[in-house]
Amino acid sequence: MRLDQLQSFLAVAETGSFQAAAQRCGVSQPTISRQIQALEDNLGIQLLHRSSRAKLTVAGDLFLRRAYRIWQEWQAASAELKAMQHGQQHELCIAAIHSICRHFLPTLLPTFHQSFPQMQLRVTALGSDRALKVFQDGLVDLIIVMGDRHLFKQSEWVIEPLYSEPVEVLMAAQHPLACHPALTWEALAQYPHVVFKDGYGMRRLVAEEFARRNLPWQPALELNTPDAFIAVIRESDMLALLPRSALKDAVNDDTLVIRHLDARVAPPDRQVLAITTRDRLNLPPMAQLLTLIRQQAAHESCLS
Repeated sequence: MRLDQLQSFLAVAETGSFQAAAQRCGVSQPTISRQIQALEDNLGIQLLHRSSRAKLTVAGDLFLRRAYRIWQEWQAASAELKAMQHGQQHELCIAAIHSICRHFLPTLLPTFHQSFPQMQLRVTALGSDRALKVFQDGLVDLIIVMGDRHLFKQSEWVIEPLYSEPVEVLMAAQHPLACHPALTWEALAQYPHVVFKDGYGMRRLVAEEFARRNLPWQPALELNTPDAFIAVIRESDMLALLPRSALKDAVNDDTLVIRHLDARVAPPDRQVLAITTRDRLNLPPMAQLLTLIRQQAAHESCLS
């Protein structure tokens, strides 16, 4: 069954005339006749009595109710798709690592809202692994995550590197290592660490660096937000290895210090990626959001 056949049937049913239906649909009367005949052949039953006035058969009357629903659903679907193509979708969902939600997105989302005031933004803070999972399941439109050699890329994904940043060490101001301007991994191995939970890219990075050097690693407490890291570190002798963007709230805190890793042994910079799908790139809201994200990423790169 084709939609033009359905449209012709509805037009004949409403007007009671093949000629009037042809005028409504903007086609010839023989075209209407052929479409109705093809529809009846497809369904295997007669829908209309052919007489001076077209009348519905019992089967046609039964089919009419379903035909209206099918046509209305098609019209609604077409309208929704056209609205989406013009940037009129109702919501845009983002999942991002915590440091992005805390410092990166808040600076650009008000500008985005000015361009699309009717759109609802849904932003969820997740670890990289969990963000990738909800993205694969189609639950979000865009994710911003930590780059990882374990990242499995799919053909329909568009992966855009945003910026890179160093990993630094957070500790209490009175910590024994606070007197050193740069730290070695051997020094870090002497103390317990506050770490991210499983599923976070930073946890893997830290664990792999200790393993690569055959050094003991002492994960003493698992957390999942930079704010919680700061609160715990302030009151303990534990250390935390965190990306620079996660340490912005600690920079001006006199109870904390941030130390660099010795440049000769520092791990590779953490890379931050934006990931969406190719089909979403053509939607006006996503195009605008990615433009704002690139601008903010350029700013972050300058700071790093």
